[in-house]
Amino acid sequence: MIHAMGEANLRQSDASRSADAPDPDMPPGMRLHIHESDLPDDCARQLWQWWFASEKHAVPPRREDFDPLDVPRALSSITIFNVERDPWRFRVRLVGTRIVEETGQDTTGVYLDQLEGVGLVAERARWAAENCRPYFVPAAPVTWTSKKFRNYSTLGLPLVDASGRTIMILYYMSFS
Repeated sequence: MIHAMGEANLRQSDASRSADAPDPDMPPGMRLHIHESDLPDDCARQLWQWWFASEKHAVPPRREDFDPLDVPRALSSITIFNVERDPWRFRVRLVGTRIVEETGQDTTGVYLDQLEGVGLVAERARWAAENCRPYFVPAAPVTWTSKKFRNYSTLGLPLVDASGRTIMILYYMSFS
């Protein structure tokens, strides 16, 4: 039920776009039409359900709406970026312990533009911030750590301020 309400709101805001027509300004690999069955595990689905339950009138949840106690099992796989404008920059506010263990690096406090191999990650973050919309990347090559993984998937969920402007992006990550 939660997912259906959120999906209806997203469809309303997408009424002018065809479901199959990609946004020409959207970075590659991103999916806007997210189904719970596409997500990698129960923790990702729990976070997705929380986001849609918190979404009001097709506006993403505010930062204050995010209570880590609402999604305790997902916390170790979460990363949060602070969004800065003029110029666009993304500072890593938090990196979950599982992500640190999997990648061998804790980038908390670092700006994305200070890291190697994250150009596409920054493009996706900017797109999400500008458009204030969630997205899912089902399988992307890992280019930003020396650890060897085949792919990772990520669910990007914007969080807004009182004016509806994206101030943070909450990510759930899964490695394969």
